[in-house]
Amino acid sequence: MIRRLRTLVHGLRIGRTEVRRDWRAFKRDRIRLALLAGAGLFGTLYLGLMTLVVQSRTAELAARAEPSLPPIVGLLVTLLWLSSTALFGQRAAIRTVDIDNPALLLTSVRPSAVTIGVLVAEELRALAFAALPVGILGVGFITGADTAVPIATIPVATVLFLTSSVCCGYAVGTVVAVLSRRIRWKTAHVAGGLGLLGAVAAAGVMAKLSTTLEFAARLPTSWYADLFVVGTPIAASPYRVVGAVLGTLVVALAGGSVTERFAIQLWTDGEGTDGDVRRSPATSEQSRPFARLRGRIDRPTRYVAWRSVQRAKRDLTRVSHLGVPLLVGVWLVVDLVRTSAGRSLLPIAVGLLGSWFVGGCLTLNPLGDDGAALPATVASPVDGHQFVGGTALMSAIVGVPLLVATVGAVSAATYALPIAVGLALWAGVHGSAAIGVALALGMRFPRFGAIRVSRRRNVVPPSLSAIAIYSMVVLSLGTLGSGAVVGSRLLLGDSAVATIGWAASVLVWLALEGGVGYGCYRAAVRRFNRYTLE
Repeated sequence: MIRRLRTLVHGLRIGRTEVRRDWRAFKRDRIRLALLAGAGLFGTLYLGLMTLVVQSRTAELAARAEPSLPPIVGLLVTLLWLSSTALFGQRAAIRTVDIDNPALLLTSVRPSAVTIGVLVAEELRALAFAALPVGILGVGFITGADTAVPIATIPVATVLFLTSSVCCGYAVGTVVAVLSRRIRWKTAHVAGGLGLLGAVAAAGVMAKLSTTLEFAARLPTSWYADLFVVGTPIAASPYRVVGAVLGTLVVALAGGSVTERFAIQLWTDGEGTDGDVRRSPATSEQSRPFARLRGRIDRPTRYVAWRSVQRAKRDLTRVSHLGVPLLVGVWLVVDLVRTSAGRSLLPIAVGLLGSWFVGGCLTLNPLGDDGAALPATVASPVDGHQFVGGTALMSAIVGVPLLVATVGAVSAATYALPIAVGLALWAGVHGSAAIGVALALGMRFPRFGAIRVSRRRNVVPPSLSAIAIYSMVVLSLGTLGSGAVVGSRLLLGDSAVATIGWAASVLVWLALEGGVGYGCYRAAVRRFNRYTLE
């Protein structure tokens, strides 16, 4: 008993120390603070409007003769729990579960204490981000319910909700991390793709069923809604309240045990058992990278492109900075398909999201990705054109054609042939321009070290400045370009003169955007040629 208590105390201290380190690093990043303050301001305004809606709906529900929770609330709580669990699982799988100096730390305290520290730190981070929305929306709920009891029940329900989500997400994330290190990368990716398709298919089947709301209201993840309304005029099932509390304890214990078991394998196995197997084919292919492009592209450019692809293929955490925004974007695109007005915007949304991903996939931190090899790269005979061109090569010859084909197919099913062709051209030019913008910003705002002590040292994410500025520039240019392609056509009409004028305006805009992309590409080349190691 004393040993378990000591383990718990050590775990709490580790979690507190980790959060304090995060806060110190966060305070030193002024750009990140400014972006968070701006997001918090806009979020407060939006949540203030949502508070009025929550207040009115709660008052309306409490005024009924026998008020009870509607099934839609259970569905929303379930979807929120699944989304947060997926987010925590993604963080556990690609970065957060790794610790610094595992041999030293694991010999100082028990592995279970380290696991508790990791989970407690993630719980505190989640509570820090959830405090503002839960607090603002909670005010609307309290005033609508006309009782002060939720002041105590809402924090308890929030802590239990996040505890179960963190523990479950980390258990799944550590399992995925272990499998991805020990299974060939293609097998892991195929399995992940099949699992994702299965989840999408299951969600589609549930959406077609008329009993979706009632089914979601019976799931254990919806029981937290009953815990939120305890002590209010809205009737709450006491069995579900007790089930939410006990279920959280069970999930915390089970998730913590699974996380500890697989995290120990991550901390003690290093790079995995197949590290030599993965490196051996690379060594044999190093003498002739991308042999099919021989004669059209010089060898240094091909080698730089091959090296960037190999880095991403061996460790997909290098593109993890695009994961969460990409999932949010895909979710919004799926919502567009559900409405008739949104279907007309589907080609534009696909083009914007695809261009953003193609441009930032391999090009947002070219100097930082080189890592320890950067001095040799800078001192080598490779010039700026070869280094920058090689970094952008695979995105240009693979990503852009796929983007053009996808946008063209979606546009052909939505618009007339001239607009579909214009949108396909726009997607190609905009995707190419996004690559140039990402290269210029990646060279201008490089990052050479991890921003948290628990992240992998061999994987350096792009700087927040590069990601934020790149996203704003690409989305702004893409929105203006799509407006020039679609909006001008709708305004000018279908006459022959109008069609000629529309085509001329589209070509002028595409030339301007292509000039921006080429100018950014040249700027990246010049910066590499002038770059010196400090």
